[in-house]
Amino acid sequence: MLFALARFLSCGIWLLAGLYKLTHFKHTTQDMSRRRIPYASFFLIITLLLELVGTASVFTSNYVWLVAILWIIFMIIATPIYHGKFIQEKKIFFPEFVQFSKNISLVGGLIALAALDPALPVWLKNIFT
Repeated sequence: MLFALARFLSCGIWLLAGLYKLTHFKHTTQDMSRRRIPYASFFLIITLLLELVGTASVFTSNYVWLVAILWIIFMIIATPIYHGKFIQEKKIFFPEFVQFSKNISLVGGLIALAALDPALPVWLKNIFT
């Protein structure tokens, strides 16, 4: 029951983020380009696959551990790019700091989600448990 609740609650942010990016594709690629991300359209498609296909997989309890690991890797890469500039003019820009901190917290939840997956491969059990 706890694993089902964790899966359900984890899917919300990924589904909403993916749907927003999908319906605002041009705006999102422009934002990514402003942040100096090369091949913005290509990386946005990869992001959409991670968010939307990953959500479907986690929601249906398929390869939850793998999606959680992929989302962790994504967060480690994307968080400093999108929210790492929270110190501006020697002052903390609090909204960006909150987003940065939220993403760090999400990584903690994703570690727990992977650890709760009964299908977690034996070779990963020592890392996640």
